[in-house]
Amino acid sequence: MNTTLARKPTQYLIATQALVLAPHSLQFSPWLTLVLASLLLWRAWIAYSGKTLPPAFFSLILSSGLFFLIWLDYQTLIGRQGGVATLACLATVKLFETRTQRDIKVISLLAYFLVGAGFLSVSSSWILGWAGFAMLAITGQLIQWQSLQTWQLMSKQLIYMLFEAIPFAIFLFVFFPRIPPLWSMPDEQTVGRTGLSDEMRPGDFSKLARDESVAFRVEFENTLPKMSARYWRGPVFDLFDGEAWLQMPVNIAGGPAITARGPVMNYTMTMEPHNLNWLLALDIPGTLPDSALLSNRLQAVNNTPISQRQRYRLSSFLLWRTSDDDTIKSALQLPQNGNPQARKLAASWRALSPPERVKQGLNFLTHGHFSYTLQPPLNKGPNGIDTFLFKNKQGFCEHYASSFTFLMRAAGIPSRVVAGYQGGEWNSRGKYLIVRQANAHAWSEVWLAQSGWQRVDPTAVIAPSRINNGPDINLSQADSLPFMEGAPPEWIHNLRLNWDSLINGWNQWVIGYDSRRQIQLFKKLGIPDALSGEFILRMALASSLILALLFLLATRNTAIKRDPASRIWQRFSRQLARKGCLQLPHEGPLAFSLRASSQLPQHHDVIHYITQQYIAARYGKDTAALIRLRKAVRHYTHNQIKQSLL
Repeated sequence: MNTTLARKPTQYLIATQALVLAPHSLQFSPWLTLVLASLLLWRAWIAYSGKTLPPAFFSLILSSGLFFLIWLDYQTLIGRQGGVATLACLATVKLFETRTQRDIKVISLLAYFLVGAGFLSVSSSWILGWAGFAMLAITGQLIQWQSLQTWQLMSKQLIYMLFEAIPFAIFLFVFFPRIPPLWSMPDEQTVGRTGLSDEMRPGDFSKLARDESVAFRVEFENTLPKMSARYWRGPVFDLFDGEAWLQMPVNIAGGPAITARGPVMNYTMTMEPHNLNWLLALDIPGTLPDSALLSNRLQAVNNTPISQRQRYRLSSFLLWRTSDDDTIKSALQLPQNGNPQARKLAASWRALSPPERVKQGLNFLTHGHFSYTLQPPLNKGPNGIDTFLFKNKQGFCEHYASSFTFLMRAAGIPSRVVAGYQGGEWNSRGKYLIVRQANAHAWSEVWLAQSGWQRVDPTAVIAPSRINNGPDINLSQADSLPFMEGAPPEWIHNLRLNWDSLINGWNQWVIGYDSRRQIQLFKKLGIPDALSGEFILRMALASSLILALLFLLATRNTAIKRDPASRIWQRFSRQLARKGCLQLPHEGPLAFSLRASSQLPQHHDVIHYITQQYIAARYGKDTAALIRLRKAVRHYTHNQIKQSLL
């Protein structure tokens, strides 16, 4: 069966479908992206060449095969990934059985759903611009199918429809009750994220130092801590297997008692997803969000993985003392063999008091001709600590934290490695701190009887400016930091901060507008319960009023735009009326033109031409005649105005 649809609108439909699928293809598996792109190209070739569409059973076999492959890949046909992939396949396969206007409407409806699904897959601010453009493209091709209007007329109609829809969309976004779990998607943990891992191996952090992506943003309620005090605590590593530091199973019972010894810092964090359970917190957290607990290793742990951007409020202590910890014994664990030189060195300190042993460890690094670099030599093998401490002596923060912790354990001091971030960049425009993956850092914690767990950062004695000024300091010329982490021109730096401020606003007021923030807004507006009968009644009334207003506007616009040829003709008639030739109510255009020509013989030619174009456009539905009519009337009106001024 040959398609009876026009060629150009069909090609426009396929191009629109490609536009809609573009951002989703970034999230799909490569095989699915390749298959969908191939199908779109094939369908475009059929439309261009006028070939016959495949038989109906082809679509059935193709869609069944794609569903099976999606199920094998995603293990589901629903949810954020499997569901969107299934929807994309449906919309693409439907193109191969598009033969009527009804099929066009079905594909357009699927395309609208795919645009909405884009907000489930991508949370960046550019998705709003893409969604707006895609919505205009879908609506535009629908208008073209309905009336085959010119691009100029279609653009005007699109703009009218857009401005009519925006107020209602904003109203629904702000006030429509976000009732969990209906306003959410099932969490999926298969998407990999960059950032800290649940283990630490040599080289992990030096790779992150080249990553400019944002890890989280922080808004402080009181004074911004100085750079050297901004240690953002993440995973705590207790177990050393000879090459990597690993986490012990998280235990939320039996943690040490915490005594604050300084002011409390209150702040709000907006964390990017990392698909793991931990939260980042400034030093020792005092209060946590309701969904999180403090583990026995002083690590904030959420009850679910952070698979979406989250915003939460915390308080922390910059100075503290801990006591009564049952994890001290595990903080002395070392492999039975390996690194004999480091063990021998640490054993020589055992006669000293614990604080003196810590001091000896730092002195060894300070005076040992060590250097801080993003490109350290390899220190792998069962004696990797010895290789670093006594041979290579070049490393990044994880090398110093790992070696120092090893030395402390060998010297009999309970110690462990803490990973997280250090520092951050203040955005004066948005009044918040930006912490990037490049700020990833590792340090040590030692247990001292008088003060409990205390932070010791061996990197600070090797590269103090790294701690006081940021990660771009103290690196050799051979090290290659990203352009923006180096020394970009000031105007580029400011532009970057302004852009980040916009991104942060988008995250807070659009992406982060969840049920909790909606409830907060409702309380400010005096709405105690979004599910109360009174609110639902008001919501329904307001929606009805907005819809009624939109209907009146649409009716008015339709009435005005129902016949653009008549509107132009009326404009021409008013020009003739100013010359004393008024069109009578019972008078048709042809009769009027004959009478006008006789009254205004000097305008005979133009009256005849415009009348012919009007009749062709008005009754013959000739789009080209409509353009000629508009041009002729505009030219005539312009000449009349010009003559009146002479």
